[in-house]
Amino acid sequence: MHVAIIGGASTIGTTVAYTLSGLAPSVDVSLVDIDEGAAWAHGTDIEHASYHFAHAPGAVPGHDADSVGTIRSATPDELGELDPDLLVFNAAAPQPDDATDPSAREAELERNLSIVRDVAEDLRSLDPTPLLVVTNPIDRIVYHFYTLLEWPRRCFIGYSLSETARMADGIADLVDGHRNDVYCPMMGEHGEHMVAVFSRARVDGDPLDVTESERTELMEYVRDIPFDIAEERGVDETSRWVTSAGVSRVVRAMAAADGDVPIDGTTAGVEPAGEDWTFCLSTPLDGEYGFEDVSLGVPVDLDAGGVAAIHEWDLTDGESAELRRAYESVRADLP
Repeated sequence: MHVAIIGGASTIGTTVAYTLSGLAPSVDVSLVDIDEGAAWAHGTDIEHASYHFAHAPGAVPGHDADSVGTIRSATPDELGELDPDLLVFNAAAPQPDDATDPSAREAELERNLSIVRDVAEDLRSLDPTPLLVVTNPIDRIVYHFYTLLEWPRRCFIGYSLSETARMADGIADLVDGHRNDVYCPMMGEHGEHMVAVFSRARVDGDPLDVTESERTELMEYVRDIPFDIAEERGVDETSRWVTSAGVSRVVRAMAAADGDVPIDGTTAGVEPAGEDWTFCLSTPLDGEYGFEDVSLGVPVDLDAGGVAAIHEWDLTDGESAELRRAYESVRADLP
């Protein structure tokens, strides 16, 4: 699989490339950026780092051209020549000083729309290709790309898995368990109107029983923690580690579903099954959950071509009402 990261010299772009070089070393990565020198420098450094990944104890190093991926740099003008299997859109306008304020997210669409339009022009020369959007506001940008490119809607995916990891951390603290034993999918908007599907939450396989006040506390934690992190580290760092791990998880699932890359040294072509293979990601809706002309986070199955299936889960009345509020919030910002 060849992944082209648009905005590849950025904090998130470089961290995704680095994470993939360690977890999915057979994946080819192109760092696409207007700052070609920075993209080249990061790519070269990551290639050097991959030597250590390949020779670490327990690693399964590959020595032929088909088993070891490359890290390269390119400019947006060269996108048509790259022939990628997956596009990751991470380009964004500079963050303002008030970006640690949750209300500042409302201005992100206006700042980033011109970049979206320019990149869409660069992508028109490509055949329809899965596009994973990481730039905020994710749901709105996914839908803008969908309307601008007119590719099949299965090509358009918005990343929103960081909330799932944060919720797992919050629930683990609540029940005095471990986050890796927690499953609680997050639907809706990537932002204020995210929907925690507590009706499907599990801790070590058992249903989660939480009070209304505990739900409120958990949601406040998930909403606030990324801004708390940004306030301490600075907005330029963003939540680079959880995002890059989540994006890499999506990439690896798409590649493995098509039999392209091994997972953790095991045989490629693992049959997708279970909760670890169904992701809540943003994608354009056409009647699912009663919504259309919008992109929202919903449970999907992935393959190498993008969204293979959208699941319509049975939600509680409260969860359905929250999902409608997410729809209304996102739809209000779309043409």
